[in-house]
Parts: sequence; structure tokens; C-alpha cells
Amino acid sequence: MVTASRPRHDGDMNVRADMTAPRSTSAAAARAGAATAVGHRRRHNEDAVVCGPHWFVVADGMGGHLAGDVASAVAVAEFASRPTPPISIDEIRRAVTSANAAVSSRARADGTVGMGTTIVGATVVGPAVFHVGDSRCYRLLDGELALLTTDHSHVQELVDAGRITASDTASHPLRNVVTRALGQHADVAADIITIDRPGRLLLCSDGLSGELDARTIGRVLAGVGHPQSAADRLVELALAGAARDNVTALVVDFDITVTTR
Repeated sequence: MVTASRPRHDGDMNVRADMTAPRSTSAAAARAGAATAVGHRRRHNEDAVVCGPHWFVVADGMGGHLAGDVASAVAVAEFASRPTPPISIDEIRRAVTSANAAVSSRARADGTVGMGTTIVGATVVGPAVFHVGDSRCYRLLDGELALLTTDHSHVQELVDAGRITASDTASHPLRNVVTRALGQHADVAADIITIDRPGRLLLCSDGLSGELDARTIGRVLAGVGHPQSAADRLVELALAGAARDNVTALVVDFDITVTTR
């Protein structure tokens, strides 16, 4: 199922998606829920979501309305349209390459220079996590929250170089500058992580991670049972604050790995 938000200006949460992924060969059974909202300062929601059954993806478009809306929608549609689950890391790479080409092609056709989108995703086969840009994946496992992805951003490069601290990134004037995105270049490389014990995953746009600290995220993921309710609560908490950007949360609960005949 693909869901994308419709523009609303009141900051209310306006899209919810709830699903259970089927069990398939060497796949982890998954249950997921997603929520997204415009936020308080944007007039349009440029985030988009695909919520299973084989792919779970959050895309955060850039380039302004309508370009950002289009970029994120085109990207998630590429994943949602794939008829079978990914069976290898190479297939995840091919899906990312296809989404990148689709966004680039649409930008050329529409004449929207600068259109692009970040993505963060997870697959039931593997399981695996992949991302391009500064949309993030957190994992809650055995009561501990960990950030699995590393932002492809200018401020992250400054942190890695020791020029600023992680606490400086929230207020840095270049905090929204990404160094990698779909639709910007002919080739794009996604970071891909395979995980033996996925636990509960949160896929989110930077509109959520920029508003809520890790302690708050961890408390919600640990304390709210159903993934849809957890996604709803995370977006509600972001909206209770400044919500300067679009806000999207997709929570995926993985079961034990199973094999079916």
C-alpha cells in the first residue's frame, strides 16, 4: 500500500496506514503502521510512505511544492510497484537505482531542476535497512534504542571530521543540506545494512528526528504496543512542538524469522 499525505495547513496528522506483511520464504513476519503530517510551518506535505507488504519506505521530497511532492511520490511508487519481495542485497540496490532514475526522468520531463528526495527503507527479506540522505532508521531491541543509519548530510560530515559536535547539528545553519539524494545524479549509492535481530524499527523523515530526542523516541517505541499507535503518538508529540518540517513515522515490528514451503 502506498500512502501520501494531502496538503492541510492545520498541522493535524492526516495520513495513517496499518498493515501486516505476509510470511514468505526466509522472511521475517512484520506488522507496521505509519503516520504523516504537514507540520506547522509548511503549506504542503512533501513526505510519502509505502507501508508493505514487502517494502517499508519513507521518502522526504525536496525542491519545493510541487517538485518535492512529486519526487517523494515517484520514489515510493517504484518500491510499491515491485511485485515480489527482494531476495538479495543486489535487488535492493536495483530498486534504489530504479527509483533514482524515475525521479531524475520526472524532473527532466517537468523541468523541475533540483527536485529530489531522501529515502529510508526496510525489507522483510534479510531483513535489511537501506537509506539515502538524512531520513533515519532507529531500532528498539531488548529495551535499547540505537540509530542504525548515518545521515548523508553536510553537518554529519562536519561531525565526522571533528569540526562540530553532534549537539551542534540541531542549530547549525546548514543542518538541512544533504549530500546524497535520489534524483540528483545519474548514480546514487544507498547504505544497506542487514540485521539478524531487527526487533522494532522506526523509519522517519528528519521532520520527526529533528523534533524529538532519542529518549522520547525510545520511550514511545518501548511503551506503545501496536505499531500504528506508536507511529501516531510520535507524530502527535512532534506536532506538540515546533513541527517546522513535515513529520513522518513508520513503525515496523518484526517477528522471528520463519520459512514456509
